[in-house]
Order: sequence, then structure tokens, then C-alpha cells
Amino acid sequence: MDSERRKHRRFQQWNKAIIQSASGGNGLLPRCPLDAYAWDLSLGGARIQCDESFPVGAVLRLHIELVRSREFIGIDGEVRWSRWNEEQKVHECGVEFQDCVEATLQAIMRNLYHEVDRKEKGEPARPPMDKVIPR
Repeated sequence: MDSERRKHRRFQQWNKAIIQSASGGNGLLPRCPLDAYAWDLSLGGARIQCDESFPVGAVLRLHIELVRSREFIGIDGEVRWSRWNEEQKVHECGVEFQDCVEATLQAIMRNLYHEVDRKEKGEPARPPMDKVIPR
């Protein structure tokens, strides 16, 4: 990815997520809700990994558990790119957040810029997809 084009600093941390619903785009939409992970999070968007593929242009309603601040946010994001990650055997898509309310942006900022204890500085390994949020 071209970091020079990015508007916002990205943080590589795994945040549990649920894709609550999806609409639009040019292609088939999988059935929701779906367990997912939000990775490479910024104030402007995130990389989403899940077991299903979403077409470019689709709008996803995301519910994300912010790992550091332990807050939950609901946010819409438009799929800007979508691909299969062969190494991790998972679908990925880049979403650009839409119409963020101030409280949501503040929650993301608290999560991203939160001071962490020394023992928390290393990011945990990605948990398996079958161990995501219980419903």
C-alpha cells in the first residue's frame, strides 16, 4: 500500500467485528451477520478479514470491538478493494468509513492512541476465524 497517499496513520491491531449488513456494490452479497476482524485500523477506514467476499462499492454496517479501549462502535464503510489472501486463506477488503459521528471518531482515537503497558506492546497473533465473537 502506498503510505504517502494515506490521510490517516494506520495501526496494525486485530479488533473483533461483526458485519451486520451489506448493501450495494456490483456483485453478490453474502448473508449477514458475519464474524470478521478489523485490521490496519485508522480514523478513515480499516482492512476487514472474514470468510466471505464483498464486492467493491458495497456498504457494510460494522460493529467493532476496539481491542485497546474495550469500546464498541457501529460504523458504515464502503468497500474500496477486495481480494483473497492466499497466505492466511481469508477474504480481505478495504473499507472507507462513511459519515462518522464525533463520538465514534473519539472512540477510535482513544483506542488507537491509548497508552499501553509494556507487556501489551507486542500485538497478539491473529486468532482463528472460528473463535470470533459468540452470538
